[in-house]
Amino acid sequence: MKKEEILEASKKENKNKDMYAVQIESKGANYAGVSMLLLACVFFTYEIVSGKGSNPAFYSIITIYNAVLYGYKAIEIAHRRKLNIFTSAVWGLLTIMLVLEYFKVV
Repeated sequence: MKKEEILEASKKENKNKDMYAVQIESKGANYAGVSMLLLACVFFTYEIVSGKGSNPAFYSIITIYNAVLYGYKAIEIAHRRKLNIFTSAVWGLLTIMLVLEYFKVV
């Protein structure tokens, strides 16, 4: 096979997606998620130490991100599906609790 034929077959197999770009986007999303969680920890620590209490609206945004991320993983990837469903459910429950706390239902 020629180089062009191999490249064409690879493009068809990957639905015209550049696999390098897909990997870069995936790594970027992982770094963004970790950065978001670290910043949330900094804010949470500051709020508690300063006596301001916590902001459930802010933390509900972070928890819904994780709930959707793990839910999507559970749908798309068969590997560790049960763990992803469980993790998504836990994050989802935490999101519901934070939203209820924000609206002072609980």
